[in-house]
Amino acid sequence: MKLNELKTPISNLKQRKRVGRGIGSGKGKTGGRGIKGQKSRTGVSINGFEGGQMPLHMRMPKHGFKSRSKIKNKVLKTDFINYLFDKKVVKEKSSLDISQLYEFISAKKDSHIKILMGQKLKGSISIEVHAASKGVIKEFKRVGGEIKIIDFKQFIKNIRTSNAKNNLKSKSKNEAKTKKIIKDMKTDVDEKKVIDSNEPQKSKLIKTEQKKIKKTPDKSKTAKKTKSADKTKKKITKKIDKKK
Repeated sequence: MKLNELKTPISNLKQRKRVGRGIGSGKGKTGGRGIKGQKSRTGVSINGFEGGQMPLHMRMPKHGFKSRSKIKNKVLKTDFINYLFDKKVVKEKSSLDISQLYEFISAKKDSHIKILMGQKLKGSISIEVHAASKGVIKEFKRVGGEIKIIDFKQFIKNIRTSNAKNNLKSKSKNEAKTKKIIKDMKTDVDEKKVIDSNEPQKSKLIKTEQKKIKKTPDKSKTAKKTKSADKTKKKITKKIDKKK
């Protein structure tokens, strides 16, 4: 085989598109973008824009919503109780309140807790729960434990009433604090008024005392003046005697 006999496949002979390389390139001048207009410029993204008309994705009907009355369910298994036994977080023949369960599960206080059957229990325990399966109730009886089922709706009502009472207490405390602050402010203002009323009398007394001090001659200054006068007299007499 010779060099001139080598042939490349047709796919390799196709050259890449060279945009904006002069008129002779076939894609010169506008570079395949057309003439003028918004889309011929860079930095334009108008995905879904339909020339001011309401776009299709906005015309489509909405579906789905978030219900306010939706109950947050939290499902537990007997495996979790065995895990607490293994980690020695809970002792055998002890009792677990719902508040303690919420802390262990790290769930919100308005969530519904239900226990289902998993592994067989390693020890007896009494638990407060909103719901439990028949198999779990049998398992607790077998071990010698107890499940106390609490009415969920009543439980939420109790939480809401307790929250309302706490809010009222906090409001009353805040009101008492504000009243105390206002009283203190009033007393301060009254005291300032008394001081302001006494100030002109004090200023008069101070002025009269200052005048008295100015009128009374300073003995030390008068004594110094007399001494200096005596000295000058002595000097003058000595000069007169020398001339004689």
